[in-house]
Amino acid sequence: MRAAVALSMVLSMMAAVALAQNGNGNNPPWYPSLMASEAYDSGRPRLFEKANFTGSFDRPNVVDVLTSPEDVYLTPYNVVYRNADSMFVYGGGYGDQGGMGAFVAKVDSNTLAKIWFNQLIHIDTSQTGSAWDYPGVVGMLKDGLLYVIYGNQLTKLDPRDGSIVRTLTLPTNETNDWPQGDTAYNGFVALPDGTIIAKTVYREIGCSAQGFSAFLKLPQFPDCQNPELVPHSMLVAIDPEHMRILDRKEIPAFTVGRVTSSLFEAKDYIYVPGPKDVYRYIWENGRFHEDRTWGQNGALQYNDPGSGQTPASALVVMNDWVVFTTNGATVSPACLSASPPCTSPWLTVWAINQADSSTQFKRQPFANMFPPPPTPGPPPVSYPLSFAPSAPTVDPLRNRIFVFDAGPGKLAALDLEPNGWQVTWMVDQRTTEFMALIGPRNRRVLVTTEIPGSQPLNDVTSNYVVWREPDSGREVARSRVLSAVNTGTMVEPGYAGRMYYMVQSGGLIKLTVRRRHARD
Repeated sequence: MRAAVALSMVLSMMAAVALAQNGNGNNPPWYPSLMASEAYDSGRPRLFEKANFTGSFDRPNVVDVLTSPEDVYLTPYNVVYRNADSMFVYGGGYGDQGGMGAFVAKVDSNTLAKIWFNQLIHIDTSQTGSAWDYPGVVGMLKDGLLYVIYGNQLTKLDPRDGSIVRTLTLPTNETNDWPQGDTAYNGFVALPDGTIIAKTVYREIGCSAQGFSAFLKLPQFPDCQNPELVPHSMLVAIDPEHMRILDRKEIPAFTVGRVTSSLFEAKDYIYVPGPKDVYRYIWENGRFHEDRTWGQNGALQYNDPGSGQTPASALVVMNDWVVFTTNGATVSPACLSASPPCTSPWLTVWAINQADSSTQFKRQPFANMFPPPPTPGPPPVSYPLSFAPSAPTVDPLRNRIFVFDAGPGKLAALDLEPNGWQVTWMVDQRTTEFMALIGPRNRRVLVTTEIPGSQPLNDVTSNYVVWREPDSGREVARSRVLSAVNTGTMVEPGYAGRMYYMVQSGGLIKLTVRRRHARD
């Protein structure tokens, strides 16, 4: 078995080198731009090889900051591009943070001025009984059109003026009898032939909470204390050209994580992280099929009920592997003193071989790294034992994964070697956002946010943006302190070395790194 695993790792590295040599110009079915989907491709790597770091690796850098002239982009989530002069922003889906319904806007990538703005749905989140406002996503397929998913709607837009080409109403659940106002599709991926794959999430009937708050059992929402009393999530396949539903499949659980797809050994696989199992489906002949070779009849258990760990976010494809981390929801220190106590609540980094699901590696890089003690003052700031709500980022060229844990406030790089995960570096940095890996193979930089000081995770008021050298973790640039980022987003890579920061209160910030000069 060890020899087989070693051979698999060697072949995986050879595939990674070939991938890097081929570049990333061919990314079916997405439009061939720097970023046409939220994670670059449907495997969700968040590696953007066409983006560039314009600073210095060996001299001090400065970060120039430009804020959008209008704060009309309420709770922005992601951006996509047709080219350097065509930047499109999706937002409005965080009903618990000021969102008022999904919008798409075309923005001048240099000045951040609004070119056009289309509010696709208006939701008055101040009113009891209003529809659930939850983040979807925008993507650009190879036809050059924008596809936006929000609530249970998929809309196709003309990028020239934002006009609606067509809108498709999606089913709410298997029997299509769950209320539309309590249903959302949390993003989508697309297969190489263009088929869109999307998945539902639900809000408890009668719940008045908005956004992610609907899942959290917050005391200010007594009508939202049973978020598990909802249908199982459902996969839906859509033909984007004709805007018609091809198939639907109920997953054996309600799952909050986003869907991932992979073309592997000539098969289209679809991965969904459930609360305790990872599910895998095969898309073949226009239908979803359970993959009986994956785990136990299509479900592979990763979460032991006694461990104290919480569900994973989305899976990420890394060559022959799918990788992910646990603890997408907070793990309380109280689990260590519970009866019975949690056995291993620390975040686990997983790798599962796509060809043979029995070939697995896992490691807890932050085990026994406790959060700092509560800070004094009213109220004292304390952190959960473990919390990693955003999926990891990978560098397939190096079989490397970048992970964080906001509990102890750590950020690390791990390399997958024949004997398992090895920690390459680890630094102190508290973040909750997705991480962007930018640049070609020899000039890559990891870009992340950092929560400064002792701010509580449920009331972050400001962030830094930090650029790190990915082979060592060394910091090469840092922005000044910025207004709080929109939770669950990523600092979006752009053309000409630009990065775009999604301000929670409604603005966009353009960040550009350059070498510091004497006049600075």
